[in-house]
Amino acid sequence: MPKYIMTILIKFDLIEKCTIKILCTFFFFFFSFTYAQVDIRIQNMLELSIKQFSEHKYVASLKTADQTLQLSKKKSYSKGITVANIYIAKVLQETGFYKNALEYLENAENEPYYSENITTQIETHRLRGQVYGKLGLNDLAMREFSKQLKLSDGVKDPLTQKRCMSWAHENIAASFSQMNRHESVFKHLMIQKDILKSYPKNSSNDVFYDVVSNYIAIGNEYLFRKETFTARKYIDSAMSILSENHSPYLHEALKAYGDLEDASGNTKGAIKYYRKALQNAIYLQNREEEKVNYKVLADYFSKNNLDDKEESIFLKRYQELNDSLQSENDGISELILNNFIKKKDVELKSHKATYLKGIALFLILVTVIILFLSWKNRKKKIRILQIEDALIEKENQVQNLIQRGNNNKLNELIELGRRNDPQLIVLFKELYPDIISKLQDKDSTIKNSELTFLAMIFLNFSTKDISEYTHVTIRAVQIRKNRIRKKYNIESDIDLSIWIQNL
Repeated sequence: MPKYIMTILIKFDLIEKCTIKILCTFFFFFFSFTYAQVDIRIQNMLELSIKQFSEHKYVASLKTADQTLQLSKKKSYSKGITVANIYIAKVLQETGFYKNALEYLENAENEPYYSENITTQIETHRLRGQVYGKLGLNDLAMREFSKQLKLSDGVKDPLTQKRCMSWAHENIAASFSQMNRHESVFKHLMIQKDILKSYPKNSSNDVFYDVVSNYIAIGNEYLFRKETFTARKYIDSAMSILSENHSPYLHEALKAYGDLEDASGNTKGAIKYYRKALQNAIYLQNREEEKVNYKVLADYFSKNNLDDKEESIFLKRYQELNDSLQSENDGISELILNNFIKKKDVELKSHKATYLKGIALFLILVTVIILFLSWKNRKKKIRILQIEDALIEKENQVQNLIQRGNNNKLNELIELGRRNDPQLIVLFKELYPDIISKLQDKDSTIKNSELTFLAMIFLNFSTKDISEYTHVTIRAVQIRKNRIRKKYNIESDIDLSIWIQNL
């Protein structure tokens, strides 16, 4: 081969190798850049979801987190899937969908990123503990908070570790408080105080809120012990910190001052601080706190036999805010529930399609077998009859499962009533749409709160049961029943439960 041809071939070989290297490098950087862009987009969406959550925009937060979850699944991005599941669980836990919240936490735990990242593990145990606490499962809640505390000790960043441990002790103290174990409450609050005191002075500005909450909680514990001097010292410290940081969030400290004055027998002083706490809540436009403080004042006026007229005003305003907030919560719950229903519909359609394909294949197989057996020997018809019997048995099993499902839903409805869960009326509407329709025909302006009360009567809950489940007095339940009799002209000898069933 001539030398110049050999040289040309070598050059072509070099050019080919260089081209391959350039293309590989290009595709490497292209995919790396694309992946990085997806990573940034998911991170931005997660930050938006948590921001919406902090602003109490629960529906928006849920939608953003769900979009993030779907995008992360599409890209097989484990971190996004893990964190999005946790954020969805936060919204569901906050809005009372405890079972669904636990499901999303379990989904997060199944991701590889979960086992690699200790802070996500800590957050999962914290949220699960809060769910158990709200369900009154204090032992389970304590177990989760103990895991939260144990994991917090392994966080490498010192400030993050302090924050995680501080919150863990705060949660454990709250659980002990629900169990009326005040010695244990006090112990963990004091441990939290020592952790908060160890923060560097140049740490994040929002740490002072944790300190304030801790001091107020310790003050309340000293007040429980009737050590008012020490209790006042802690409340004073909390108020000083709020003033130093120019914080407008004063209602908790003001309410604590009211409790101190009440414990000292200073009724006027207590009322003054309770009023200030109410005014602060109104100023902050925090309607939940405003509602709480109206109730505090109404109860205090009632307990001390003070001005009946003013007590009535406080109670009326409390009831108005309670109804308004309940209506809003019902709306949020309904939106979230609709979101879940849509998802379940999609899943059901997918399962149904798979099920139909399975049935089709099964029928084809049965047909082939029948034809083969008919061709081979007519005596095999006995076998065909056996197969038909088996199919009938399967259908009966399906019908039994459907019937069992309806019984399970009724049991679930009773359990929701016992927990005074907002989902009670949603499931009641599903199971007894005719009753709801007839009640609405009688009163087109009927509220969800009244429908819920009627649903409890329909379930044969006694007056005592309703009082216990809804946290009101037996007298209040009886009054409400009398109003219903008057509203719908129901005679006194007619059982309300039977009246509803006969609608």
